[in-house]
Amino acid sequence: MLRALRRTAAACFTAALASAAIASPASAGILTASAGNCDANPLVQPFQRFGDSARYRLVPGGSFEGSMAGWSLSGGAKVVSGNESYRVGGSTHSKSLVLPFGSRAVSPVVCVGLGEPTIRLFAKRNSGLLTTLLVEVQVETSLGLSAWLPVLPGDAGGGSWHPTLAMPMVVNLLPLLPGDQTPVRFRFSPLLLGSWQIDDVYVDPWRMN
Repeated sequence: MLRALRRTAAACFTAALASAAIASPASAGILTASAGNCDANPLVQPFQRFGDSARYRLVPGGSFEGSMAGWSLSGGAKVVSGNESYRVGGSTHSKSLVLPFGSRAVSPVVCVGLGEPTIRLFAKRNSGLLTTLLVEVQVETSLGLSAWLPVLPGDAGGGSWHPTLAMPMVVNLLPLLPGDQTPVRFRFSPLLLGSWQIDDVYVDPWRMN
């Protein structure tokens, strides 16, 4: 069922983007210039215990355990002690990223294509009853212009560690041709006076074939 829904969503997004004629080659624009290396982390199944058997790749530095090279933190965002409670990245993991209100965290460049339709992570709301975690993706058009677009549905979960929903990325279909890739970055920020923690950020390299 999950695969069927993804295939339907992907087909709809592809048709919409094709009709809008906004597809851009992977070799054009600002983000591409910073994506000199599209090597990916190995495939794993971090959400299998939650009924999601898809294979995911960890966003570079997305476990917050080692180097934060390529990440941009502002407004008080910082790595702290305290891993997500399921420890999907390993039993020795012990850190996560805290996002107080007004803060932002921007990931390194990740290359996505037809095979990477969703982003999924672990999150925890620390404060704010009505707050949500905003997830955005930076993409560029065929003219080389850069824009931040929301990745829906975001997260409004509770005050304990939980996996977010799998959030689809329309921008992963910008290349349109199998094998092409578009470099993107993700931005995480709390809304409505809230404070959040995130950990273990993955993209899903689901294949069309």
